[in-house]
Amino acid sequence: MKIIIINSLDRWSMGWATDAESQRSVIQSLEQADIEVQITEVKSLSELNAFLAELNSEEVLLWPNAYDVYRDEKQRELVWMGEVIEAAGFAFIGSGSRTLKNVYNKQDCQKILIDNQLNVPRFNAFEKNDIDDLETILSHKNLLFPLFVKPNNLSTSKGITQDCITHDSHSLSKQLTSIGEQYGYPVLVEEFLPGRDITVAVFMTPEDPVILPTYYDINLYDNPNAVLDYDVRMRDWGDGKWLTVVTEAELLEKIKQALIPICKALNINDYTRIDCRLDSDGEVKAFDVNGLPGLEMPFSTTVWQMIVRMKDYPEQHAFDSLVALVVYCACHRNKISPPTKITELAESCIDLLKS
Repeated sequence: MKIIIINSLDRWSMGWATDAESQRSVIQSLEQADIEVQITEVKSLSELNAFLAELNSEEVLLWPNAYDVYRDEKQRELVWMGEVIEAAGFAFIGSGSRTLKNVYNKQDCQKILIDNQLNVPRFNAFEKNDIDDLETILSHKNLLFPLFVKPNNLSTSKGITQDCITHDSHSLSKQLTSIGEQYGYPVLVEEFLPGRDITVAVFMTPEDPVILPTYYDINLYDNPNAVLDYDVRMRDWGDGKWLTVVTEAELLEKIKQALIPICKALNINDYTRIDCRLDSDGEVKAFDVNGLPGLEMPFSTTVWQMIVRMKDYPEQHAFDSLVALVVYCACHRNKISPPTKITELAESCIDLLKS
């Protein structure tokens, strides 16, 4: 079996592996599982098309490591990489381009989920001119303080601070303006969920999806409702943040009932990670769905989720199991027979996650 990882010039930062070092860890895991690995980086749409034209679509599984690629050498416009790969008819790892577009834009993602009557916080996307009509819009949307403010098109908690929790119109207006000027409009405002941060890895396995829910434990703030801000997110594990596996049976069932329909509504392929909290009534509400969850060893959240869940195993085994599980899901979805080592690692991991 052969996997080709496609990198995109300057566009690694939101990919599965954000630099060459983290990608080497993934490659090593794949090669140890008897997978032939090829890596390429494309600088433009024409390079991507030329590369794909030379491949036999029946012999490879592509792993795009970016959302997009430059349209041309001027590097002023971007094209969704997944659209190009799909149009060329190749099997690939991860969600399709339509899904990635929807989850990348938080406003669009939440609207889809609300339209499907799924559990997400009430929200509104504010343009710059909307700030003048703040109280009217809040009333119309039934948005009551405290409210949470965040950028619409960013990941890894960029733009998130404790000031994003607002308790009155003045602080909300100030935060809307600050985030809008720094990261662009629209800016998302949603009901603040008071529960602990929970992040859930979801694997779309061949039979039923399996979940790995963990609490984010933050010990830097006195406030038990403190959010996972960018400063904490960028710290190493154990330096002010940790993950604890969710074990309460009732909560596990609530998470499963809330999040699996979200994955199906968005047409998630293979693997995602969803951030959620409990609202004031104890219901699980999802506020962020990841398109290309990171696989940096050992920094990325799901890598550490696996390490914590598989605490009786070496960290490298937990990482290898994660990589194997992602590939296993993609192989079965694309009707490709995975190598024996991938199957053994993945199915052992699935059994553990179900236990």
